[in-house]
Amino acid sequence: MTEATGGRWLDTGNGPKPLMVAAGHIAQNGERTAYQAYLDHRPGCADCASIESALECPEAARLWDAYRAARTT
Repeated sequence: MTEATGGRWLDTGNGPKPLMVAAGHIAQNGERTAYQAYLDHRPGCADCASIESALECPEAARLWDAYRAARTT
């Protein structure tokens, strides 16, 4: 274990893996980034809070479409 990651390791059963490597893969995932943008939008949006379906909000619908597009690439 020579890789320095600030002392954070994950025991996968096949030996410890540095968490920073795993976090880097998640950060580069466009699908995850698009979904997180959709999730981040909803709590602070007055339109999403006042309507039954969040996809009636134009911004939420745009973010959801971006997420769906990222899933197909």
